Amino acid sequence: MKTKSLKLYTAVLAVMAGCVTTTLADFIKNPVKWSQPIGFDASGQIIGMDWRSDHTQGGIMADDFLCTSLDPIVAVRWWGSYVGEGPATGAGPRPTTPPATIAFDIDFYGSTGGPHPLSLPTALLLGQPVFAQEDFVGVDQFGDYVYRYDAYLPLPFYQQGTTANPVEYFMAIDQPSGQPWGWHESPTQIMDFPAFSPAHGGTWTTIAPMHDLAFELMTIPEPGVATLGGFGLLALLISRRRP
Repeated sequence: MKTKSLKLYTAVLAVMAGCVTTTLADFIKNPVKWSQPIGFDASGQIIGMDWRSDHTQGGIMADDFLCTSLDPIVAVRWWGSYVGEGPATGAGPRPTTPPATIAFDIDFYGSTGGPHPLSLPTALLLGQPVFAQEDFVGVDQFGDYVYRYDAYLPLPFYQQGTTANPVEYFMAIDQPSGQPWGWHESPTQIMDFPAFSPAHGGTWTTIAPMHDLAFELMTIPEPGVATLGGFGLLALLISRRRP
C-alpha cells in the first residue's frame, strides 16, 4: 500500500473510532443495553426525588442492573439535581448552552446476587472518572431542576452475562464536588433496591424501600453500521483526491 493511501486509511479508521469512543457527546445515540429512566406525572413534572451521592460529602449511591449479553458498556446516561435549586429560589437552571461539562466518578461492582431485593455490591471491578455533559430536562415534584447527563467511559466495561446465564452488577455514580448534587430516582423497581456506601469500595447497606435510580447503559453500534459508515467516508475522501 502506498504511503499516501496508508495515511488516508489510517485517518478513516481514526474517524470511525471517534464515532464510538468520543470523550463527550450532547446526547449519545448508541444502542441502549439497560434502561430505567426518569418518569413524568400527568402534569409534566418529573417523578421522584434525588439521593445525595458525593464521596467527599458523606457517601455514594449505587444501583444494580442485569447483563444478558457480552456487548461492552461504553457510555452511560443518568439524571440528577442540585438539591434545593429550583424555581422557588428565583434562579433559572444552570447554563446548558453550550452544555456544561461536569466531572463524575463511575464505578462498576460485582453483586452478592441475592437475597432479592436486598443484593449488595461486592468487589470493585472498574472505577474511573468521566466528564459528562449536563442538560436541563425539567422540574421534579420537590421543586428541583433536573438534568440529564451523558458520558462516554474512558475504558469500556466488559461483563460476563448472557441470556442463558445473566449476571447482576452494581454501578455507582457520584459527583465529588462538594455541591448538593443528587442522583435522581426512576419510577421503576426492576431488580434490587439501591445501596449506599460512605466511600468507594466501602461497606454497603441497602436503602429500602425505594425506587431504582435513573440511568441507561449504552453499548457500541452494530459492527455493520460502523463499517458501512467508515467505508462511505473512505469513498468520499478518495473521490475528493481524484484529479
